[in-house]
Amino acid sequence: MTPKRTIVVGIAVAVGVAASVLSYLFLNNAQQRAYHNAKLVQAYVVVKAVPATLNGTDAVNDGYIQRKKIPEEFRPTSAVTSLSSIEGKLAVAPFGVGQVVVSSMFASTSSSNSFERLIGPGQVAITASVDQVHGVADFPSPGDKVDLMVSLNGAETLLLQNVSVIAVGQSSTATVASIGQSTTATSTPNTSGLYTFTVTPTNAARIALAEQDGLGLYMTLVPPHNPQVSVPPVNQGNVESAL
Repeated sequence: MTPKRTIVVGIAVAVGVAASVLSYLFLNNAQQRAYHNAKLVQAYVVVKAVPATLNGTDAVNDGYIQRKKIPEEFRPTSAVTSLSSIEGKLAVAPFGVGQVVVSSMFASTSSSNSFERLIGPGQVAITASVDQVHGVADFPSPGDKVDLMVSLNGAETLLLQNVSVIAVGQSSTATVASIGQSTTATSTPNTSGLYTFTVTPTNAARIALAEQDGLGLYMTLVPPHNPQVSVPPVNQGNVESAL
């Protein structure tokens, strides 16, 4: 190889390395900007939709769950820190892509399971992960009704109204009913941030998409027999007129 050709090859290699470094820096900075420069921490996240009763061992081995960096504020205190803690356990409900894996999402196979009787005809159960700020400070309990909002195109939009909460973490309406027969039920903190709803399959798909696309699922707690109302999307341009 002539000296001139050697120089050309060397320059090409240097340019390629520089391009790779710049691409990495650009993508890393873009991710930081997308997270508003939030502190990123490691967490296990659902990357393929997890069906109910999927064995945790299969979820790990078949690539349903991966370790990713997420903003620290989005990692629940009960987030799984080792995948060995879910191996041999079953998914308690379907989980959508993007959900952070917490300990209560998988339960021992020896646990009694009459959960499906809580799901009405034409309905399905779907679980969403909602933090304290977006989840009415974790006050909603099994048996309550909530409205769901999402952030879409720069506006807060009402997604669903009067949605039934049938479980919080692994506590279901059946559990609450059995407690109520003998004792006075007291409110206990929902450290999991997991809420299971019963909705139609179409509305389940809407909730799953909101979770997967990070549309900031927001819950509002509503009273029993709350009438459905028409609420237009609220954005910065009409927030004052909407009051």
